[in-house]
Amino acid sequence: MGEINWKDKCWVTTIFLVNPNKQVLLSWNNNLQEWIPIGGHIEFGENPIQAIKREVKEETGLTEFEFIPNQKEYPETIFSGARVQFDKVKHHNQHINIVFYGKCSGKIENMASDENEKLKWFSLEELNTRKSEFLRSVY
Repeated sequence: MGEINWKDKCWVTTIFLVNPNKQVLLSWNNNLQEWIPIGGHIEFGENPIQAIKREVKEETGLTEFEFIPNQKEYPETIFSGARVQFDKVKHHNQHINIVFYGKCSGKIENMASDENEKLKWFSLEELNTRKSEFLRSVY
């Protein structure tokens, strides 16, 4: 069995969460100095779905959200609705990023990031007017 090259490549997962007001939740990343979706590194023994559920809880305190489309947690599941992208980042060289989409129900307040990074709900108008604050892959 081959080994994963962790020296210059990291497996990560992110999710674009949308609320009932059609706003997307983003986190200010201190390393990149840009707004990015919620997410992080996939830990040893986790599959991408388990990792994103953990990251959402750690970064926002949210425990309830739905995948779009609905994603089951079976090992044989094909990641429907997800995409894989390769991101060049300063501090790890390359992230292999499994990207999901999800929605939250109801009003969500008092969210707090585990790393004390800012969290913000962005409307489509804000995304368009603040385009320069986002990675191209995020915008």
